[in-house]
Amino acid sequence: MKRRYKMKFRTKAAIFMVAVFVTLVGFSLIASPAIEMMKVGKDAGYEMISNYLAQADAQQSRSIIG
Repeated sequence: MKRRYKMKFRTKAAIFMVAVFVTLVGFSLIASPAIEMMKVGKDAGYEMISNYLAQADAQQSRSIIG
């Protein structure tokens, strides 16, 4: 025997709103540190590139002078 449970529209709407709220709050808590980590990684990448270019420029100037 199958039993069918009927929910009121208000109950369905309340469950949906709670699910949406939990999803948005959870995503914002997860996304915030991820965005910060991406910024730190981007800055570190720029620093590595600038160090490499400075080192290559220094080697080029030494070969021209010496």
